[in-house]
Amino acid sequence: MGLGSSSARHSMTNYKEEQELELEALESIFEEGKELEKISPTEFLLKFKPFPQDEEENFVGVILRVAYTDEYPETAPEWELKEMWENAISDDKLAELKGKVEEAIESSLGMAMVYTIAEMLQDWLKENNVKALSMHEEMMKRMGGDEAEEEDDPDNEAEVDKLEEEEWKGLKEKPMCAVGDRITMDNFLEWKKRFDDEMVANGTLRREDNKAKTGKAIFLEAQASGECGKGKDAKEGEMVYNAALFGEEDNDDDLDDLDDDDSEEEKDKAGYP
Repeated sequence: MGLGSSSARHSMTNYKEEQELELEALESIFEEGKELEKISPTEFLLKFKPFPQDEEENFVGVILRVAYTDEYPETAPEWELKEMWENAISDDKLAELKGKVEEAIESSLGMAMVYTIAEMLQDWLKENNVKALSMHEEMMKRMGGDEAEEEDDPDNEAEVDKLEEEEWKGLKEKPMCAVGDRITMDNFLEWKKRFDDEMVANGTLRREDNKAKTGKAIFLEAQASGECGKGKDAKEGEMVYNAALFGEEDNDDDLDDLDDDDSEEEKDKAGYP
């Protein structure tokens, strides 16, 4: 009886020593206060990121809580795994990772196993270091695998419609601006006139001098400058119309036709055949 009791005490001492040795080794590997946080002599937290030194961007991270049982490592420790940043890892991925932790524990019973679990977590985070997708991005990723399948699946179109409805929800109820603040043709033309005047005043635009002049004004200016043209039948000092001044073609044939028509009328009045 006494021998059995001594054996039990010896076994408990071995478990405790193994736990202390493992925790001491973990403290030499992980930076205390940043990567390792001791809660008690038998309980601690380990924080994992894909790149602990932040040499690259980290999108995911987890925190592993470990509590030694009295007979650890012969029995599994109490443990808990949670995200370092909320919603950085999908629920499916987090469930997958917890399954890997359970597998590592079961395959390591009888020996110190926390560092084995830590290596597995570190590798998994590096492989899955991707930015969390939005609902729309997740949907497009699921839909983008097979275009033919997408065309045959009516649920895809319904999912897109639902997403668009959520994204634009409430837009049609948005109040319009007051009637007095709306743009009309009259206030637009009024604004345009002020804008043009301002652009001309500061030299950005140059108003054409002849833009608002009448044809008569242009003709008189041309006469005063000596640029007024003369027709082929004009007498000395006689001013005649020059169609080129007004951007028109000189249709002498039309004028000749008019002269011919006048001659015919005069002949009819005179009684000539």
